[in-house]
Amino acid sequence: MSQTSLAANPAHGKDLHDANCQSCHASLMGGNPDRIYTRTDRRVNSLGALNNQVTRCKTSVGVSWPDDQVQDVVEYLNTSFYKL
Repeated sequence: MSQTSLAANPAHGKDLHDANCQSCHASLMGGNPDRIYTRTDRRVNSLGALNNQVTRCKTSVGVSWPDDQVQDVVEYLNTSFYKL
């Protein structure tokens, strides 16, 4: 488990991510939403940057996730893609 949060629930983060993030990412990445995390020019290179990016995205989309849900999404993305 990463240092982001010992109580984070990546399975719940995946559910939140899939329900709120996938369609926008798919449109940005030519139909492959996960490519946003694996591209060579990705913006995220630290846990702090990942947390900031999730917070920016949730604001852009207009979801009102409390901090624990943000951490769930951060943990899901980190364990699934970033491995920071």
